[in-house]
Amino acid sequence: MKPVSDAHTPLSWAEDVYRRLAFTEFSEDLAFGLNICFYRTFAVPEIAKVLVSTRRMTEQTELRAKMTGRMMYLLFRDGLDSEQGARTVAALNRIHSRWRIGNDAFLYVLACFDVAPMRWCDTYAWRSATAAEKEASHVFYLGLADRMGIHTVPPTWGEFAAWTDRYEQERFAPTPEAAELWAATRGILVNRFPAVLGPAVRAAADALLDEPLRRAFGVRRPPSPVAALVSGGMRLRARRVRRSHADPNYRPVLPPAVRELG
Repeated sequence: MKPVSDAHTPLSWAEDVYRRLAFTEFSEDLAFGLNICFYRTFAVPEIAKVLVSTRRMTEQTELRAKMTGRMMYLLFRDGLDSEQGARTVAALNRIHSRWRIGNDAFLYVLACFDVAPMRWCDTYAWRSATAAEKEASHVFYLGLADRMGIHTVPPTWGEFAAWTDRYEQERFAPTPEAAELWAATRGILVNRFPAVLGPAVRAAADALLDEPLRRAFGVRRPPSPVAALVSGGMRLRARRVRRSHADPNYRPVLPPAVRELG
């Protein structure tokens, strides 16, 4: 096991910053962004085939999502080199060792946790992520990549973002697996509402996707009124969260999986 980082290392700084983002500053937004941004992996045929082959993302969708969220938030809370962090990284390595996955695919999954959530916050959160926060995110995920044997990660967040854009342009493609994964994942959200609202909820979920994702998932562009309602709703949500942060008695709102960490 690698030695625990001291308080003056870049990794320790990054972990402190990212922990604050995950549990305080973006406690709602980062959790939402991490979930939505993970769906981007479905648009890569190589990754989608692996996810469908396990059946866990299609038959145990909610359980798989909760398990993934729990593992990531344990790393956010305790750090990569803590005892819990080392156990969690070992579990991640064990899970992924079962599949023949290329380094570029691993890099892209990493980008979906590093680059994509920061972009989500820039678009939908109560405030944009700062350059320092993006740097902290990247240093944290560089550390995770090192411990998982993922190599050739671009050295800065901006370079990783540019790499991500090129990768998506080259690799995104519509597949039956992508459509199946999105239908299963979207079903988690739909099932939380009365059945009569199902079509509207599905359309609203599709409105959160950009056009390349919609093409890969085989879903239609939502009607303009639905897209406008979703966009307006997200802006109202951001204002609500901004007002909450201005309250001296503000208490972060954490997702259930995070509250259950113990």
